Amino acid sequence: MKKVLMRGLVAITSLLCITSHADTDIPRQLVENASTKMTSRLIADREQVQSQDFYLEQLVDEIILPVVDHVTMSKRVLGKYWRRASNDQQKIFVTAFKQKVIRTYAGAFKAFNGEDIQYEESRINDKGNQALVKSQIVRIGAAPIRVDYKLYSRDDEWRVFDVVIEGVSLVKSFRDQVSLSIEQDGLAKAISKLADEYKSEAPQVKLGGHEWGPYLGKTQPNSGLAAAIVSAAFSRAGYSATIEFMPWERVSNSVEKGSLDGSVASWYTEERADTLLYSEPYIDNKLVFVKRDEDPFVFSSVTEVQQFLKDRSYRLGVFDDYAYGEAFNRIRPLFQLETRDYCSQLFRDVAAKELDLALVDHWVAQQELANKDHIASHLVTAPGTLSVRPLHIAIPKNHPNAAAILKAFNSGLKQIQNDGSYQALLEQFNFPG
Repeated sequence: MKKVLMRGLVAITSLLCITSHADTDIPRQLVENASTKMTSRLIADREQVQSQDFYLEQLVDEIILPVVDHVTMSKRVLGKYWRRASNDQQKIFVTAFKQKVIRTYAGAFKAFNGEDIQYEESRINDKGNQALVKSQIVRIGAAPIRVDYKLYSRDDEWRVFDVVIEGVSLVKSFRDQVSLSIEQDGLAKAISKLADEYKSEAPQVKLGGHEWGPYLGKTQPNSGLAAAIVSAAFSRAGYSATIEFMPWERVSNSVEKGSLDGSVASWYTEERADTLLYSEPYIDNKLVFVKRDEDPFVFSSVTEVQQFLKDRSYRLGVFDDYAYGEAFNRIRPLFQLETRDYCSQLFRDVAAKELDLALVDHWVAQQELANKDHIASHLVTAPGTLSVRPLHIAIPKNHPNAAAILKAFNSGLKQIQNDGSYQALLEQFNFPG
């Protein structure tokens, strides 16, 4: 039966031999779209799938897991023991079970031979919140394999919560295994054993970054655009990237001490290049000035700014220890510099006339001015761009795996740029330009 379960999971990635049904059949489309995307990547990345350890698991995590509610599945697998488990035990179990699902699917995908699959229309219950998508894998010279998908809808979003293969529920089969383990070893030990058995074995990269919305932040969608791009690039290369958020000074110290592998978002400087290696740039930051709407300041050239400030004293707000670059170094003596810790402070203090200007990224300015009416009514972006600063990940030169980490990132970045995934992320986040 285990072999049947494994073969049946190939359904997720099989080429579809019939056309999609009406646009209203969302549950079926969800399964089909995941199948099509996974199939395309298996074909396009065949060399990596065969030669690169753990790449297949990263593909599953990237493509399949978003349509599978592994948290709900975890609760169903743990059953009556879910409420008995502590919050920490629940988190450990969910993480381990997620890896179990990933590994199970990845094992099935290794046997993928392009089998055709036939899907029936979704059967949706009277409440419209659960659906069953029946399918069968058509095999030459052998009986077809029945694979059914159970989905639920919450907030108009459909997710898979069980797969039934030849009448055997994936959730139930796992639940029976876990229940037996709990009966034999007790809840705590059973969860601990599962966590030890199902750890991600993909190469890990631990990066640090400061809160810098909309590029980076705990409250940003997918932790922000910069985090999403970096994670996608590493995932494409078979790596698992973890990003921790902390003040910039702590990021620098943690990288120096080795508790972090590197910085997720850094601007290049020759001085820092003495100790850091930089990746290929993955997005550009355009530096602009924010001012009060009645202020006559514009930026066209350093010479014109010098002339404008000849008889004026301007207070310019910046972040401390930022590598603003050569263009900034040229204008720096013209201003009275003041540092702030957060973007919101820069904008607030310009509006309150405690600063005259703030130097920020153009997208940050756009977001701040659009989302805060009381500030937006007083502030505008000054005409002109000081400079464009490309973002990189940065790894210490003395890191033992620095070269391998950067090679993986650069390779993954090139792949997502070439296949449209990178552009899709820019559009998903509404990145200007």
